[in-house]
Amino acid sequence: MKYLIIDKRQRVDIDGMGDIPTASARLLEELAKKNLSGDFAYNDQLEFLFLDGKVAIKANGKDITDYSHIIFRGHALHNDKEYHFKRYIIEYIDQYNEENPEKKIIVQNSEAIKRFPYYNKIAIAMLCAQNNIPHFNTYFRTDGDYSQAREMLNQYPLIIKEYSGVNRVEIIDGKEKIKKNVFKLDTLEDYKQEGLNGQDLSNFFLQEFSDAGEDYRIFVKLGKVIAGWKRIASESFMTVSKGIYEMYNEPNDEIKNIAEKIATILDADFMAVDFMNINGKPYIQEIGFHPGYKAYETKIEKGEPVNIAEAIVTAFKQ
Repeated sequence: MKYLIIDKRQRVDIDGMGDIPTASARLLEELAKKNLSGDFAYNDQLEFLFLDGKVAIKANGKDITDYSHIIFRGHALHNDKEYHFKRYIIEYIDQYNEENPEKKIIVQNSEAIKRFPYYNKIAIAMLCAQNNIPHFNTYFRTDGDYSQAREMLNQYPLIIKEYSGVNRVEIIDGKEKIKKNVFKLDTLEDYKQEGLNGQDLSNFFLQEFSDAGEDYRIFVKLGKVIAGWKRIASESFMTVSKGIYEMYNEPNDEIKNIAEKIATILDADFMAVDFMNINGKPYIQEIGFHPGYKAYETKIEKGEPVNIAEAIVTAFKQ
């Protein structure tokens, strides 16, 4: 068996293991522990060849049909082509497997990606609405003029977020830093706050505000919850800003059932589902087929961790 891991190239310098993002480097470590061969490629190292009616796809110069298993990691949210690349690879491998049933290639989350064609926040809201899954009340208008009177979400405080989940890059102390494109609005004047002022609001949407001050990430492997974290805000309304992490491997039944339901709907091999509470009830914040897990491995001091990297490299439906 031979594995290929495809990941996005980081927008700023990272604290990883060599030139490879930390999560992907951990996957390669786990493969090595199992004496399995693994290669790595960035999304911008893919080549698509169409010659004399034949298709070939290469990753960092190697034909992807040389591999038995393919694991997709991140894609650039500011460049939706990178999500399309995954779909092209899946469609190509589906055809390859039909023509070569004796040496099939398994692509992680192939069915989930086919069932989720658009990777953005509005697509998540649509998925939840279509499947009776609790999701934050959300309002999006294509012109971005949120100063206009509206029937819903007209009471502050509110949250305004970037449509595709793209973060912004700021220069802090002479270095590029990634900052979340998530802002709290207490008044109409807050549209002029630092970071948000001057951005194209047609790329943003409004969402109801949760004052819970904590969120949850639940990891789901082959339709079953295997682990999770709870993160508590310490400095601002955003838990991601120096949040305090706690082990949450055994979520309550409501969160567990929702996470497993959405994984089943998408037929996901491995994914994470993020939640926040409003009035004690959990609502979907985010879903991810390539979730980060570094904080789970490094920032939780109490509790028995699950080896998330090992779970990912073994999460393939046969």
